Amino acid sequence: MMKQQQQQQLLERSTKDSLKEEQVSDPFDLVKYISIIRQLYEDREGWLAPFSWCEEFRLNLDNIFTRLKFVSRKRERGIKTDDIVDMFQIFQPHQECSQPKRVLIEGQPGMGKTTYCQKIAYNWAKKRKGGESFPDVTLVLLLKCRDINCGLWEAIDDQLLPREVNEEDKERFFTFIREHQSKVLLVLDGLDEFPSGQLSIYTDIIQGRFLPESYIVVTARHEVGVNVRKSCHTLLEVEGFTKSDIKEFIQRYFKEEHLAKELLDKLDSDITLKDLARNPLNTALLCLLCEDFGGKFPASRTLLYLEIVECMLRRYRLKMNLPETDQDLVALYRVELKQLGHIAMEGLLKNSLYFDESAFQGFSSDVKSGFGFLSVEAGRSKRRPGRSYGFLHKSFQEFFAALCHSCQLLDEEISFDSLTAEWRYYHEFRQVLMFIGGMLAQKCEAAVKALIAGIATQVNLKENLLEVALACINEYRREGNTFDKDLAQFFGSRLKLQRVFCEGLTKELLAVCIETLKTNSTVTGLVLFNCGIDDANAAELAGVLKENSTLTSLDLSVDQIGKVGADALAKGLKENSTLTSLDLSDNQIGSDGAVALAKELKENSTLKSLTLYFNAIGNDGADALTKGLKEKSTLTVTF
Repeated sequence: MMKQQQQQQLLERSTKDSLKEEQVSDPFDLVKYISIIRQLYEDREGWLAPFSWCEEFRLNLDNIFTRLKFVSRKRERGIKTDDIVDMFQIFQPHQECSQPKRVLIEGQPGMGKTTYCQKIAYNWAKKRKGGESFPDVTLVLLLKCRDINCGLWEAIDDQLLPREVNEEDKERFFTFIREHQSKVLLVLDGLDEFPSGQLSIYTDIIQGRFLPESYIVVTARHEVGVNVRKSCHTLLEVEGFTKSDIKEFIQRYFKEEHLAKELLDKLDSDITLKDLARNPLNTALLCLLCEDFGGKFPASRTLLYLEIVECMLRRYRLKMNLPETDQDLVALYRVELKQLGHIAMEGLLKNSLYFDESAFQGFSSDVKSGFGFLSVEAGRSKRRPGRSYGFLHKSFQEFFAALCHSCQLLDEEISFDSLTAEWRYYHEFRQVLMFIGGMLAQKCEAAVKALIAGIATQVNLKENLLEVALACINEYRREGNTFDKDLAQFFGSRLKLQRVFCEGLTKELLAVCIETLKTNSTVTGLVLFNCGIDDANAAELAGVLKENSTLTSLDLSVDQIGKVGADALAKGLKENSTLTSLDLSDNQIGSDGAVALAKELKENSTLKSLTLYFNAIGNDGADALTKGLKEKSTLTVTF
């Protein structure tokens, strides 16, 4: 303890000395305001309380912020690389920039972008040193974009400076920032949460045209981050929790070891839940569900959030001393939740998470309580001191917007065609579209099929929407049956594309894609590039080939097909009379796989081109292909 106090005194002395060396006119006043901001960060940023409906769920940053990693992306076209960047190495030099000052951090909701910004401010407030490449700054300015409705100086005054600061001291503070830019780190958290029209005002700052020597960290969702990538020296993506991070978080959360083990075992056996848990917010929610539902876990994100809503409504009723009930609480509070969803959608349309009391006008009084779904705060803004309401997270806002739309569709207040024709549901509102169908799938089979038909119409017009459609179908599942497979086949029958190109599909989306082919009669060219297709997937495709009578070209390059998969595909081709081109380059077929191909393809009379580059076929495999297929003069084999 004594050693820590001595270190803190040394740090304070060094800060004052550095300010004197830089000839600041009144270092005492500056140190005072810096101390005030440090204390503000200690009090405000050191704790996380993500769920207002669960007051006991309060976490200290030191205890839960484990080792979130960032995966770097190349600035050119935002291509993802395999370089792992530690949280305090974000300013390290790299191939594209020797002295980076402006860093963009992208990531999906709940991945930890805001928590990382809090960590930067909190560590600075506690006078902790970052890594060697992390700048040794005198001042960290953390600004929440959602609360900015003015210029930079006004925003700093609004969110960070004391209410009673006089104009002279305020101007001195701003003068220090202007004259000592290299000693300042500006953190803009949530570029996608800027009130309408404000993003363009801050573009000059992000471009380095204003305060060019200052260090800047910006966080955003991908769809907004893409607008400022070219202005940033370093582009990073939050990768979310690693397997060890998930384990550490869960073990810290549970006091009872058996519950922690139960949840960890479930994650090991369930690929969908394991993927959900990469998102730190979802990990926390899974811990709560594990407590409340005794280890029963949902199969999709929609079902997860529906369970969470039931859980939150139950806790709300308990808090309000209302009697217990066996009713479906989402159905019981349908009117109020639909109204809450209307507010959520209005906010999404305005690109805002937050709203004031006027948003509740004309709605049930229960909606204003938010049932615990809303956070209520005075706001960090001095200029707007009134109460501000906001959703726990943007993903909750998207969920309730979807709930409202699903009700409107079932009540015939809006049409399926008008909703699916709106392009924003395939881009910034994509998660809303997925939630809508996920909810409809639990209520009405005809309704979800009408939604799929509308989506298919749009995919036929714009084939680049196909992956969105596959993701939606994967989300539209029911517990304990094959409803999602039925939907995939329904979508396949509606798909009118002739060529399909898919790259980097997940296992889940690949399975949906294969299922759609079983009922499709228009696709002639199919590319499944770098989709991790293994022997089991190849066997599934082989089954499709036996029945399909339209496919003429199949590209399965850069996948994971081995001998068994190659053999299965060749057997499938024995009964196929339309496929003329098959590309299996850059797989794991080997010499045994080549032998199997040579044996089975003797009986195929249609295939004209077979590509086998980079398969470690060797001399034995090449010899088997040459001898086995020498009589097939119409087939060209490249290896």
